[in-house]
Amino acid sequence: MVEWDEGLTASLIRWIALLPLAAALLHAAMIGLLRLQIAPRTVWLLSTLAVGISFVLSAASVFDLVGQEAHAPIVDRVGPWLGGGVGARNFSADLSLRLDPLSAVCCVVVTSIALAVYLYVLGRIQGGALASDQVHRLFALLDLLVGSTLVLLLADNLILFFFGWAGVGVATQLVSSFNFESKKAARAGATTFVVGRVGDLALLASILLLFDGLARSGAPTLSFEGVLAAFRLLEGSQVELPRWLGGGGFPLLELIVGGVVVAAITKCAQVPLHFWLAGSAQGPASATALIQSSTTVVAGCYGLLRLSFLLDQGPVSMTILVWVGACSVVLGGLAAATQLDLQRLVAASTTASLGFVLIGIGLGAPSTATFLLLSHAYAKAHWVLVLGIVQAERKGDTDLRKPGGLARSMRWTHAMAAISRLAVVGLFPLGTFFAQEELLAWIDAVGHPVIFAASLVGMTALAFALGRAHGLLFFGPAPRILDGEEPDVRVAQDPVRAIQYALTLLAILSISVGMLSPAQFWGDLLGIERIDTVGGFLARTLSGPPDPPLDGALRWRTIGACFVSTAAGLAFAARRYLRGGVRSAAPGRAPRPILDAATGWLRETLYLERGIDRLLVRPLRGFSRLLLAGVVEARLLDRGVVSGSAGIARRMVWSGLRRLQNGRVQSYAMLGVIALLLSVAWLAD
Repeated sequence: MVEWDEGLTASLIRWIALLPLAAALLHAAMIGLLRLQIAPRTVWLLSTLAVGISFVLSAASVFDLVGQEAHAPIVDRVGPWLGGGVGARNFSADLSLRLDPLSAVCCVVVTSIALAVYLYVLGRIQGGALASDQVHRLFALLDLLVGSTLVLLLADNLILFFFGWAGVGVATQLVSSFNFESKKAARAGATTFVVGRVGDLALLASILLLFDGLARSGAPTLSFEGVLAAFRLLEGSQVELPRWLGGGGFPLLELIVGGVVVAAITKCAQVPLHFWLAGSAQGPASATALIQSSTTVVAGCYGLLRLSFLLDQGPVSMTILVWVGACSVVLGGLAAATQLDLQRLVAASTTASLGFVLIGIGLGAPSTATFLLLSHAYAKAHWVLVLGIVQAERKGDTDLRKPGGLARSMRWTHAMAAISRLAVVGLFPLGTFFAQEELLAWIDAVGHPVIFAASLVGMTALAFALGRAHGLLFFGPAPRILDGEEPDVRVAQDPVRAIQYALTLLAILSISVGMLSPAQFWGDLLGIERIDTVGGFLARTLSGPPDPPLDGALRWRTIGACFVSTAAGLAFAARRYLRGGVRSAAPGRAPRPILDAATGWLRETLYLERGIDRLLVRPLRGFSRLLLAGVVEARLLDRGVVSGSAGIARRMVWSGLRRLQNGRVQSYAMLGVIALLLSVAWLAD
């Protein structure tokens, strides 16, 4: 730890996360307690000011860290927080925030994207698309989402990290059910809540097992620095399994890493727990852009990156992570390529893109995975906001089978959609290209041909999916007026002012961020001695083996494979959809039962959600209705406790009153004498 006398002082770090959280609490107090109604622009100004200051502090922190060769973390200790234990198991956890290269870069990405999203919302306010009460509630949730993410990124210990993690989950659930009057939104919020608790329990179990193991080894600690220094004490430690699991011992560190992996898979919406992400898109486009680019889905990857020093201790869990990522890349890409709903297509594409990141982390390439994660964040935020404009022009209709033809009247939006689409798929040299081709080179170098092939299939399917969506929305025939319908004289128009500024800013970032840190291979071609700036900056924070040689014929082969896969997917989509629009919905099409069935399986990701519903959800729901609602609540609580106790009390009171009111003067006189004696005794005291 280093004490800083100049530059960004440690006491300012807390405000990076505290300001958005304070804005969220202020909005919540005005809505729920004070019942205040203030102007939407005032609400926007308050939230934007809080996030803007956080962005300035985050950017300043990067410059402070770059100026120090050691890249030592800056720790802001707010004060003592938790403590307990006796003797060797005595421990304490300070309420402190940690700023190092990884957290600083992630904070800059989160706050910059949040500022662009807030500017986009201002444009929606100016256009009258949001009611006053919706604006206040929306910014309360956006501030909570951004603030919780910043707490997670800056946490210096596992408990504060978990609080940030849980806060992100709560905010995501509330955003998913933003339109609470809609049954679909309510169901989406419930699904997000239930699936999110799977990841929460897995992460909490890992934290408790880690702390318990360290406490038994005589080094109880909760801080990341302490865990890094002491986790090797747990090597060789075993956990006794119950008999119904076969008994015997299981490596403790493997179990800890497995819990973190399950939590990351859940938060990153990976197969088979991917389906909650499509439901979260029921909320506003601004919130969806944050969830699928830089907040919720990033939290899972960040947890793995923050604990990267532990991952080598769980080889089985890392193997599972790689294969889950590969399955998500393939199934997510194919699901996106066959989707008929725009929101589900966006969610499936996010699942596929994050699958690449998890593959990189699982194979021991955290720097490349981080670079891909950050470049994807800007491109995905840009794409989701552009599609939000399109969806608004289509009056909320997300069915891709409906006619499009928006390219004629929305030329600027069409250009923004094309840029964001190419940045997401990584067509040379835009967006995620440099990170994706470096990851492919890494996969090829470490010798995983099946993972390499799955990655190429996923890239091709994802490029086709985004090209197909672009063709269906912007090309093809315009909507036709049917007999009996009144013509809609309103012509779709491009957004103006604030929305244009926000999307232009994101377009510049989505194009340029991917070029900030290409591998040294590209620097050698250009005669630049050192080019991998972001990777070098993060090297001190991320643990992992040294990079294998990624140059020569291997590198050219992977570059060619990456470019051909992306270009082939885009070209096939252009040939198929740029002219004719939706051919699959054309009248008179001959039935194709086998192809339609296969498409349905791919569109629904092998019906994994339906399978989980039938195997787990329905039995649990039936059990709860039969036992909990039918027996415990209806019979035990209602009849036994509530009605039964009330009946007993009523009988006791009536019995006592009947004995007192017996109509005898002697009894009434005796009660009067007793009351008089008690009064005299009380006055005497």
